[in-house]
Amino acid sequence: MSQENSDQEFSSRDLDDSSRPMHELADYDTATFVNQNFTLQFGSQELEKSKKEYKNTQYINPINLVVHAELTRIYGDSEKRLDLQSDIEANGIIVPLVVSTRESINTIVSGACRFRSAIALGMDLIPVVCYEFSSLEAEKHFILSANRNRPKTKYQQLLEGKEWELLEKQAAALRRREGLNQRWKDKDSSDFDENHEYYPETLLPDYRFWSQDQNQSKKNPRTIDKVGARIGMSAKSYQRAKPIIEKCIHLRKLNKEVEAISLESYLESAGIVPASDLLKSPNCDAVLDLVGRGEAKTIKEALTMVGRVNRASAITPGAVFFFPDKMLRKATYFHLGRVVRIASMTATVCFRDSADYDLHDHQYKCDELLRLTREEDESSQSRLRDRINHLLSHPSATHVDRHILNWLLGAAITIPDEIDYLEIIESRVAGVRHQVEVAE
Repeated sequence: MSQENSDQEFSSRDLDDSSRPMHELADYDTATFVNQNFTLQFGSQELEKSKKEYKNTQYINPINLVVHAELTRIYGDSEKRLDLQSDIEANGIIVPLVVSTRESINTIVSGACRFRSAIALGMDLIPVVCYEFSSLEAEKHFILSANRNRPKTKYQQLLEGKEWELLEKQAAALRRREGLNQRWKDKDSSDFDENHEYYPETLLPDYRFWSQDQNQSKKNPRTIDKVGARIGMSAKSYQRAKPIIEKCIHLRKLNKEVEAISLESYLESAGIVPASDLLKSPNCDAVLDLVGRGEAKTIKEALTMVGRVNRASAITPGAVFFFPDKMLRKATYFHLGRVVRIASMTATVCFRDSADYDLHDHQYKCDELLRLTREEDESSQSRLRDRINHLLSHPSATHVDRHILNWLLGAAITIPDEIDYLEIIESRVAGVRHQVEVAE
């Protein structure tokens, strides 16, 4: 068939396939999604025979076709099927593409991978089956039904769920409206079926099957249960993952494609629960910004970087931690230790020895301290530290006084002798100040 004749025949739209049930068209994609599966199972003789079974197939030039926007939005346009391309090169396209003729532009609703393979191979004519869908909703329903058995990412499953939810809500609204009309019309009739369900005429014939049989355990399943059954996950998981879709859509509206792609990748690698927890985290925007600026390649790496910053800020000089026996450098130390210095993610901690009540410093990694329980100073210890800090800033304190006072600041537990010495310093500093005031 020449290209001119095929284009003329295609543009006439006088097609026998317009009367074919849409569920039969869907079988084109679900029965043999990959060409080589047929070849491996049935052999080359059946391969030639199978090509004659599609009686209403049209052969047209692929440059006259476009891929449906919803098909690209949900499943992407970057999937490379080298195995499919090699098989098409050897055997041709066995399963025809399904094309919607609802608008002036002939739109592919099933067979995008075969279409891209044909373009890559430079094919002049490809087999298609045409159908004049009644609405955009009918096209969406067909796209989702025709791809229900294909391998998908978690994000693609969620996008499918979002579309199924919209279709289910439209179906429910129509059932309610038709149900009210029917009840009013047949209010005096005893033949009215209270369990009758109404479905939009635009949806595929298998809509009833998928809405009823997939939820046999529930007489009146919720919309969210139907959606979960359609996309192969629990209703709870889908409900939890819905904010991830909204976040990705919002990021793309802000032209943050890198952040959106990284969130999709994190959903695929880590799962729904970690990705959902990330959105609830106060550090979510900071993590995504690190990826967007190129400072981190993945969200996992960005989380590590943000975690380091948080860990560094959590370990501050003066913080008191409870050290278990296995982390004490000496068995006679009290369990409470105070951080006195931090340098290069290493903290210097001051302990008091219960044997001689002397103070000793030891170094720990900040990561080690984060696994410990942080303790708050008692009110008496807090007041004592305020007195020490006041003396350190007093101009009358000597160099020796400041050395001793800094030493006392490191103590998480203060002994009575140190309190007495502190009072001596206070009285001496106060006496010096009084002498200065008298001399003036």
